[in-house]
Amino acid sequence: MKKVIVLLLAIIVLISCTFVACSNKDDIDGKTTAEGLEDSNADFGFETQPVTDENGKEVTDENGNVVTTEVAVIYKKDKKGNEYAAVLDSNGEPVTDKNGKEVTIKLPEKETTTTTTNNSNSPSKEGSGNTTTVAPKPTGTTNKKAETTTSASDSKTTTKKADANAGVPKTSDKGTVVNFSQEDQEVIKSMLEVPYLYLESYENSDGIPIDIATHVAVWMAEHEGNSRTVYPSSPVVLNLFKYFGQTVVNFKTKCNDFAGAAGAPIRYVKKDDTFEITNYTSKVQTVTIKNIEDLGNNYYKVTADVKGCEKNKVVAVVQKNRLEATLGFSIKALNWS
Repeated sequence: MKKVIVLLLAIIVLISCTFVACSNKDDIDGKTTAEGLEDSNADFGFETQPVTDENGKEVTDENGNVVTTEVAVIYKKDKKGNEYAAVLDSNGEPVTDKNGKEVTIKLPEKETTTTTTNNSNSPSKEGSGNTTTVAPKPTGTTNKKAETTTSASDSKTTTKKADANAGVPKTSDKGTVVNFSQEDQEVIKSMLEVPYLYLESYENSDGIPIDIATHVAVWMAEHEGNSRTVYPSSPVVLNLFKYFGQTVVNFKTKCNDFAGAAGAPIRYVKKDDTFEITNYTSKVQTVTIKNIEDLGNNYYKVTADVKGCEKNKVVAVVQKNRLEATLGFSIKALNWS
């Protein structure tokens, strides 16, 4: 009888250990997943950083002023809850110093924002007339974080209106006709020809539709010349920030729900915190730019004819920026008809 009891106790202990092991594994996996899901809400931005030489000394110009540059960052919080910006490289990975520590930029304790009211009927003097646009010069300002709020779980948008985008004009606004260089027009044309981008129209205040964001993610991977099928999540999320000029919140959590229905060959793998892109999508629509209007504050309204799909026309609001060297623009709003 005692042997039977001992045997039963041994079996119970064994089963308990098995459950504990499974539980621990789930906790580990859950932690990894949770971190990945939390990261999908990460905010990206651009901050001004002093240029340093090989010895770490700040570089100055002939007038003794410190030379600065803008760098991509991801906003984080330390153990005390203070927010800081971690510098990212071109792949969206944190930059580290020679000691392996994150290169960070300290943010002001109290954020201050300047609201600029855009009058679509009175474009800025600098942008008016038949001139060729040029990339804006760095202003030296900091804290360009695209502050966003999460949308409802069943919403098709990933971002809501942000303070940083409060002054974004609408596609119905009017401006002064300007000329863009052929090179700039080709860049905007290629951005508007992202396959299946015509699936959704949106104003910036509405948020970014997830279904077209999935196609943009695939296009951006191809645009950067990548040929692999598995991608770390950081570059993909950062590429969306470059294209739209703002953080696409919850893209990782909602990507799989909408990619299939939208026909985008991309899938988020929570376990590995990676994206799988099985193939690139063939071109669908072709756009021909007909008119560009200056709406002020580096915003421009682009009107183009569309062929190859059920749409005939697109009106887009684009912003001239420094987000990505080979683009130089971000798409802020779309109206397909």
